[in-house]
Order: sequence, then C-alpha cells, then structure tokens
Amino acid sequence: MDYPEKVRPPPYPGLGYPDIDTAPVPKPSAPTAAPLVSQPNQINVIVNQPEPMRGTGYRDWHDGLCSCGNNCGNCLLTALFYPCVECHMYQRYGECWCTPCVIPMSGMVLAVKHRSRHRIVGSISGDCCTFMCCAPCALCRLYRDMVYVEGVNGTLN
Repeated sequence: MDYPEKVRPPPYPGLGYPDIDTAPVPKPSAPTAAPLVSQPNQINVIVNQPEPMRGTGYRDWHDGLCSCGNNCGNCLLTALFYPCVECHMYQRYGECWCTPCVIPMSGMVLAVKHRSRHRIVGSISGDCCTFMCCAPCALCRLYRDMVYVEGVNGTLN
C-alpha cells in the first residue's frame, strides 16, 4: 500500500519557522486629539422634568360589566347562544374555535389573555369571580372590548 507524500503542517509561531517568528509586529498608534483650550460658556437649565411616556400604563375596560345596552345584538346572542358566541370569540382571536368545548371556564381564560395582552387593569381572581357570578355579562363586556381594540388597532393581535 502506497502512502501519500507527507504534507508539512501549517506554520505556528514559536516553532522555528523564520517567516513567522521574525515578522515585525505593528505598534498601535496613539490617538491624536487637540488639547482642550477652554470650557464652553453655555449653561443649560432644565425648567420641566421629562414626563413619563403616555400609553405604557394600564387602562380600564372600555365599558362596564352591565353595559349590555351598548350592544344589544351581542347581548341577545350571548344570552341565547352562549357557547356559540364563545367559540366565535376564540376564532376571532386566532385560536381554535372548538377550544371552549374542551376547556372549562374558557371565557375566563380568553378574558385573562385579552386583559394581559391589552394591558387592562384587573386580576385572574377578579376575572374568575366575574365569570362565576355572571358569565354572559362578562362575555358581553369582553366582546365589546374586543370590538373596541379592533377599532383602535385594526386587529386583536
């Protein structure tokens, strides 16, 4: 069996190869700057402190829990076809429309998602109590707020 001709390994510094060990190393050049002759005479006085950015805080729901008169059609549909309205709302949010059929308290789950995504004041326990006491009213309020967000932002996402 014939072996290929031995190949010389690449040169490494400090191994006795003259082209690498004796190559000059360039010295870094010092930065050149003009000396400061005088301080600037301008003084800035801040009269008003900058205000915090608006729009980063939390907001309330668009309308109240018992404001079903603001959208009577949705109120009637929710009262008569609660599961169907819930499925429709999940679909509008881009979720699987059959999610409410397999998750208990799915209206509360959607409300928590909507509230956290759109920075609405509240808590999970508050959402749970609201949906336990009056799920149709809570779902109507959620629907009205979803319509409001779509009107302002153009989309729910």
